[in-house]
Amino acid sequence: MNPNNKILLFGFTKSAIEIGKKLREKGYDFSIIDNDATLIPKAKRLGFSLKILDYSDDEELENEGIGKNVKFIFTLFEEDAKNVFLILSAKSIDENVHIISITHTKDSIHKLEIAGASTILDPYQISGKKIYKLITQPEVINIIDATVFGYHDINMEQITITKDSLLNGKMINDIYQDEYHKILLVGIHDKELKKQFIFITEGHNHKLDEGDVLVVIGQNEDIVKYKEEFKL
Repeated sequence: MNPNNKILLFGFTKSAIEIGKKLREKGYDFSIIDNDATLIPKAKRLGFSLKILDYSDDEELENEGIGKNVKFIFTLFEEDAKNVFLILSAKSIDENVHIISITHTKDSIHKLEIAGASTILDPYQISGKKIYKLITQPEVINIIDATVFGYHDINMEQITITKDSLLNGKMINDIYQDEYHKILLVGIHDKELKKQFIFITEGHNHKLDEGDVLVVIGQNEDIVKYKEEFKL
């Protein structure tokens, strides 16, 4: 790994945990930073070393490598004001550092843009890209996916229709408008059509067969309940 490509994650949040797991799996050089020392025990339990520093102090930011070998910064605090302040501080030290921020509200997008965020992740806009990536390359899970879906407890899953599933033999239109289960059915990989992907919005009333694969989005808990109820 290039020593000049260090990554800093600011804010020990659920997003930071998910991103940290992916970075660790891939062998990236990264640090997770917060200003709340009470989070250290939680970080240790999860196998992370949490650095505590005053992110409002430019000297401390420089000591972490900003302006030297830090190329990417994730601002992951739950408070927009902290993220905006951190972006301004980091950019004042190194205007070329790439800063990735997550929006918590639609109103925060403009603030993050003005502050100088290089990439702003909006979970509602990015989900479309996630769908396309899953369809075309099912094995690919990247950092942006982890950021968006990790933070919002939202996941996308491919569910294979089994022989004993209660959905085997059902028509798509029978299960599409399903508000009770709180999941979004995106489309289906049809085994008879050599795994061709059919978007639900295309309007095909396809019959589900053993081996077909549903692509759904929802909270992890709701997906688990759905699979249990329909024997998937």
